[in-house]
Amino acid sequence: MYLLTLSDLNQTIHTSPVQEPPLVPSYLQERLQLLVKQILMGLPVEPILNSHPQFQQWVFQLKELSPSLFLPQRKLFVDIPLQTKLDRTKRRVTEENSSPSPPFKVIQVRTNVGLVKGTPRLFEWAIRHPVLTWQDRVKLWVAAEFFEIEPHKLQLIILALHPTQPAEKVLFAWDSQGERILLNTVHQW
Repeated sequence: MYLLTLSDLNQTIHTSPVQEPPLVPSYLQERLQLLVKQILMGLPVEPILNSHPQFQQWVFQLKELSPSLFLPQRKLFVDIPLQTKLDRTKRRVTEENSSPSPPFKVIQVRTNVGLVKGTPRLFEWAIRHPVLTWQDRVKLWVAAEFFEIEPHKLQLIILALHPTQPAEKVLFAWDSQGERILLNTVHQW
């Protein structure tokens, strides 16, 4: 079995030249993810909060945008791996006429999954632009396959933080035909 992750995909595809550059260095993004995980687990966070002055503000903005995420009884699974098989035969791709790279049979993404009335929803919080990326599209597809639900019943809720601008909460979901992903700005400051 070959496993393909988002970082593997990032190395093998050409991203759009109009793609926005990262807003902060990757180590700050990783620390924010660790900080939120520790808050949700009830672990001490003061050392991380003290390491960067803006972390306190970002945590406050996250709690303002989505206070229910931080409730103890909330069914939220943080940073869990979701996998699905790639069915290359459905797409008429055979190993002979495909690229010389090894065939990937399984794709895996890591995401946060909340159960809202028994239905999974994907939650992402990051220092990022509030736009749909190719990684978001892959996460939505993998999650729909993993949970075996119709794509239009799955939502991705992005809590987009920014170093200098107000935070935004945006919701992405497929239309009922599963042809395109729709944007719905839920909260904008």
